[in-house]
This record gives sequence, C-alpha cells and structure tokens, in this order.
Amino acid sequence: MKFSFDFLETPVHIDGLTSITIEDTRIFAKIVSELYKYSEDTNYIKLFDNNYNTIKPVEIMLITDILGFDINSAMVKKRIFTDLELQISDNPILKTRVENLLTETTHLIAEEILDFEIDLEFEEITFAKLFHALAIQVEIETDTVFERLLDIVRIFKYLPRKEVLILVNCGSYLLPAEATELESCARLQNVKILMFDRIKIKGLSRCFVLDEDYVMLEEKNHSEYS
Repeated sequence: MKFSFDFLETPVHIDGLTSITIEDTRIFAKIVSELYKYSEDTNYIKLFDNNYNTIKPVEIMLITDILGFDINSAMVKKRIFTDLELQISDNPILKTRVENLLTETTHLIAEEILDFEIDLEFEEITFAKLFHALAIQVEIETDTVFERLLDIVRIFKYLPRKEVLILVNCGSYLLPAEATELESCARLQNVKILMFDRIKIKGLSRCFVLDEDYVMLEEKNHSEYS
C-alpha cells in the first residue's frame, strides 16, 4: 500500500508501521482534514495498492482520539462472535452439547410462554444471540494511551475489510521504547499503520519527515532512546 499527496513526488510505501512527520502546520491540518472526508475521488491525498487500485474509505480506520475509541464496537464484537462460533464448530462434541442445552432451555421457556396471561412469541436462540446475552466483549484493563494503542492494534484484524490503521497525533504520547514495541506489535499482527504527527517519533525504524521546504526525507533505523 502507498500514500501520496500534492507535495510528494514519490509515494510513501506503507510497510508495517510507517511514521510521517509534517512540520508545516497548515499542511498537517489540510491532510488531517482530507483524511476525515476521504473518498476514492479525493485528489489531494491518495491511498492505493501496488496495482494502483485506490483504497476505499471503508478499508481505512482513522483514529485521532485513542482513549475515546470504542474497542468493543458492534462491528468488532460481530467479527469476534463469528470467529468464536467457528471455534466451537471445530469441536463437534462441545457444539452438540451447547446446542442440546439451548434446545432444552428454549423448550422450558416455551412452556412458560404458553401459560402466560397474554400471547407472547420468541425467536430461536442462535450462538450470536447467546454470546450477546452473555455480554462477551474484549477485556480492557488499560491505564495508559500506549496500552490502549496495543489493544487497538491487536483487535484491528477483527475489523472486516479494514486495510490500514491511520493514527493522528498519537506519537506524542509514546516513549521511544513504547514506539518500538508498537512497531513490533504491528509487525506480529501483520497490520499496516500510518502515523501522522507534528513532531519526530523516536524509536521507529521507518520515519519520513516533510520539512518546511516541502522536502520529504526518510530517516531509517531511528531508534534513539531518552
């Protein structure tokens, strides 16, 4: 996947975690604004694959407020429920046992419904409905922005059709060692992350800096620690 905008002569290749620092405030604000209203017809910024197919808006997840991001969104839980049902299906004995218990429970409730003073109806209990009734969700025990970032990267693969995670102004919260660990996590999870910041982020191996003369410079193996 590659990223480009008006001031770039050569697109930036997004591989794992890629950081872009933009020193000019106006350009930074313009790019963030364009990302919010990104579409396949956007001219100012472009995201595309190696075959020059434009990345669709639905394939992008843009986050500017890390702590405000809902890790247990309906979309995330739907994907988790699907994978959990597949996991149960891989164990025929467990699946049969659960289905028998659901059938027995449904039968008992149905008898009570028949004796109720008004007419009632009910729907079949599916695995998805069972998971929802049990309030199954991602366990969150994060106290810092860094820990929340790691959680987001880990669950990103459960978001259907998402190809790239774009983080704005998140590098400001990271120590160099944390940035290194975030990059490692992205690599292990096979997640593409594009970070936009106003300051250079220490601890990352792939950093690009657009200076005030609109020249894009790549800084490799930038792993200083403070």
